[in-house]
Amino acid sequence: MTKRLLLICALCFPMLAAAQPSQIQVSIDMAAFQYDKETSYVEMYYSFPRSVLEYSLVNGRYDGAAVLHSIIRNLDEEAEQDPILKSWRVPISVEDTTGMLEKTLIGKVNFLLEPGRYSFTVVTRDEKRPLISDSVSIPFEVRDFSTRAVKYSDLELASSIERKEMDDGNIFYKNTLEVIPNPTLLYGKQLPNVLYYIELYKADREQFLVKSEIVSSYGKTMSSKVRARKGKHDSRVEVGSMNVSPLPTGVYTLILSYGDTAGDYLHSQSKAFYVFNPDIPLDTLEASAIADLIAAEFSAMAEDELDEQYAMANYIATSEESNIYEALTGSEAKKKFLTKFWRDRDPDPATPINEFYQEYRQRIAICSEQFRTAYRSGWRSDRGRVYMLYGPPDYVERLSSESDMKPHEIWRYDAIEGGVDFIFVDRGGFSSYELVHSTKRNEIYNPDWERTAGTY
Repeated sequence: MTKRLLLICALCFPMLAAAQPSQIQVSIDMAAFQYDKETSYVEMYYSFPRSVLEYSLVNGRYDGAAVLHSIIRNLDEEAEQDPILKSWRVPISVEDTTGMLEKTLIGKVNFLLEPGRYSFTVVTRDEKRPLISDSVSIPFEVRDFSTRAVKYSDLELASSIERKEMDDGNIFYKNTLEVIPNPTLLYGKQLPNVLYYIELYKADREQFLVKSEIVSSYGKTMSSKVRARKGKHDSRVEVGSMNVSPLPTGVYTLILSYGDTAGDYLHSQSKAFYVFNPDIPLDTLEASAIADLIAAEFSAMAEDELDEQYAMANYIATSEESNIYEALTGSEAKKKFLTKFWRDRDPDPATPINEFYQEYRQRIAICSEQFRTAYRSGWRSDRGRVYMLYGPPDYVERLSSESDMKPHEIWRYDAIEGGVDFIFVDRGGFSSYELVHSTKRNEIYNPDWERTAGTY
């Protein structure tokens, strides 16, 4: 869309937008670093396409904004803490929207957290159209860096690393470097070099080796570098680059290792990432192995059917798997992905039946039958999602419309986290029950649900 066309449209419509998807599709990534004896310094990186926002013409510029909310929950059982909430606004103002589709907004926020297991949720909304949103949740372990043992920080994967003069206003500046993160963790044809930033603590040797290697999902080392380093340091920075342009599409792991000069590696840190290189053929042996795994139920499916199959499985997919599937094109690639997806979840590969897959398919069938409405498949509903994730509840209390309360259901699971509840309310009166409150970690929590959602 050109600036001239936008100016003409502005005469008729006050709000302007490029052709946009219904969701923002935000990506997030995390890394933790040493801070003090009690806490670690946690960086959360996020990105989304600028084109998904709506822009209005104001004084000759196109202005838009995203509003982000983060919710951090401590998952350790002994921790009794309220969620950590943070909200911020990200404004965008441009003179011309030409090329907006190719531009991505990248940001970073920081937290000081005690070591432990956490859940990070980020909700992103278009300020002008709040219904255009996305929500991403990932588990993350904040490690303890206060010990005297040699230890790496987490790996931060980046799209750019450059040496810069100190700039307090640059959110990406640290230790003399500007490190632009790559929250999508996707590399390949458009971004052929995996750049990394990592910190090494308590390096106790005058001379040591640092090895960086890329390993495929089948355990094959695809590339490796070894560098000699000198000097004991309480903390030092290691940055580097690994070229992935020769690698075929797939999931890979970057491994950084610290070792002595004899080649014995004493500590390592790793991070998975994705490569999308459609022009590079798969390794012959790996391609053969993958081809043999294509399940009969996927082999005859068209691409739209495969997308439906993945949508059903997406409830249990990791964020990494979601990113990979979204980057796939063509039915063959999606067949291979789905086959591997379920193979990786087979509890007993020695048997001819994938018990986990069979159980999940049975849950889909039950949800499709019991929770469908005229407007939505049963497995797409809130009750369907909960049933598919956690199975049949131990107890269900169904309350029809009475006095001033809307119809609602209370599901109880006794074996999860010592007992949890899920409460669904039929807001609209068409049996389209929505989850309004749960005591399960990482689910919606609204103890005031009766006032906000349960009454007429």
